[in-house]
Amino acid sequence: MENSLVIGVFCYNRVSKLKRCIEALLKNPECANLDIIFFSDGAKDASGQKSIKEVRDYIDQLKGFKSVIKHYREYNYSTGPNFRTGLTFLSENYERFIIVEDDLIVSPNYIKYLTDALEFYKNDHTVFCVTAYVFPIKKGEYHYDSIVYKRFCSYGWGGWANRFPNVIWDNQALEILMNTSPGFKKRLNAEGADLIRMLRKQISGKISTWDIQMQTHVAENRLKVIYPTLSKVSNIGFDEESTNTSGVNYLITPIDDGSNRDFKFCPPNIISPKLQAQIKSPYDFSTLVIRKLKNDFLKFTNNIRKAD
Repeated sequence: MENSLVIGVFCYNRVSKLKRCIEALLKNPECANLDIIFFSDGAKDASGQKSIKEVRDYIDQLKGFKSVIKHYREYNYSTGPNFRTGLTFLSENYERFIIVEDDLIVSPNYIKYLTDALEFYKNDHTVFCVTAYVFPIKKGEYHYDSIVYKRFCSYGWGGWANRFPNVIWDNQALEILMNTSPGFKKRLNAEGADLIRMLRKQISGKISTWDIQMQTHVAENRLKVIYPTLSKVSNIGFDEESTNTSGVNYLITPIDDGSNRDFKFCPPNIISPKLQAQIKSPYDFSTLVIRKLKNDFLKFTNNIRKAD
């Protein structure tokens, strides 16, 4: 397992998005020397089998990687368990991994940025992972290509196997932690007013996700997440096909054109409060309220159109 690196792709039933995702990924020259593993979730019922087959037919003919490894779920795990099982497999079999979801379009230097960052920060265990996405920011005189922050971001990222064994996935254990750890709720919500609410939804079974468990681990253990100063990822998942994202696409951001392949990473002790505040701003309480009102209006108007 030493020095091993793999790409992990999580997908469900959106073959058109998966094609766009992989076509963009293959513009990264490193792909030819990397294995790729697909964690393809199964259909919920018979009516969904056709779209699952389309996804897997596309994966079966795929070329351009060192090898294509397929984990085809025999039934529908749902988003959370599919990710949990997949990430567990990756952390048990590879030293490092780069994650892509089927609704992400990555830049041509996505792999280079993440592999270089994973190498740069590998020995600092206060760094939990590296993300390749960032909201639009004004960096001013800041001269590094990375930012130290404290919120996990699932929109294209890389991690190390040795950071994952203590992540809590069990809902009952999460509830105990939430109710017994001193200052837990304040600590979790410090990086966004949406987080404690999301955790409660996960515990109650209202949503099936995986990223809130990662953020809970980051917050509880006072860990760091490395962000870029310019995003290497665009999210195309805000539509009716998506499982956990819909409504106003608040993730629109300038994307790296891929020409830069030499990055200057900041040491993990370099903190920029101004840049951190910019990353956090989309999750401020007032911003979340406005976004919810917009989403509710979109749902209302969409329902009217469907009724007509």
